[in-house]
Amino acid sequence: MRRPVVIPGRQTQGMAIIIVLTVMFGLVLSVFYQGSAAVLGPLETKVKVVVDAGHGGYDPGAITKQGVYEKEINLQMAKRVKELLEPAGIEVILTREEDIDYVPEGVRGRQPKKQADLNHRISLANEVEADTLISLHLNATPSGRNTGAETFYYFDSEEGKRLAETIQQELIKVPGMNRRIAKPGDFYLIKNAPMPAVIVELGYISNPKELARLRQSWYQDQLAQAVAKGVANYFGLP
Repeated sequence: MRRPVVIPGRQTQGMAIIIVLTVMFGLVLSVFYQGSAAVLGPLETKVKVVVDAGHGGYDPGAITKQGVYEKEINLQMAKRVKELLEPAGIEVILTREEDIDYVPEGVRGRQPKKQADLNHRISLANEVEADTLISLHLNATPSGRNTGAETFYYFDSEEGKRLAETIQQELIKVPGMNRRIAKPGDFYLIKNAPMPAVIVELGYISNPKELARLRQSWYQDQLAQAVAKGVANYFGLP
């Protein structure tokens, strides 16, 4: 006996079509959502940090007897810190990415030139609505005996103090580092910045042994990791 062949009616066919279309629509939505999330993820960054490579252009900063300029190491360090912070979801803006300064043409005199340069860096941080401003430097003393990193904040800024302390707490973990504490300072940049700002002196370029380390990529990596970890800790990021 032959089995009866069931021929679906129009209603059954319609339901099948609706089910297939619903599944396909769901798959399309799923792919679209996942693609959008991947694109929009980095754009949803809520944290902006301006990293300032101290000095630059006409202003070399401290200079060693060997002809090593502070401004060059500052820039190398700023780029390293940026590379480490961005994967954590932090948008990083550098005040300079090459050996330049921001002194308008016609400005004369050491103090007016310095102030004009710093005002531009502060304005940049303000324009991008930065949450913090981190200025990287190297220290120097005539004796050449001092060593170690230290972080400064404006004495009237509670958030600046907290930022400086979180960075300094990581810097002292670098092997061989002096156990300094964050300190208040009356420096122009941190005093006039409208957001929490710190100056990080990464070491003493005037000390021959420390200078030798500061010029090595492995040591720069250790310092950059400490600064980046301190910034991440300040914002409560892993």
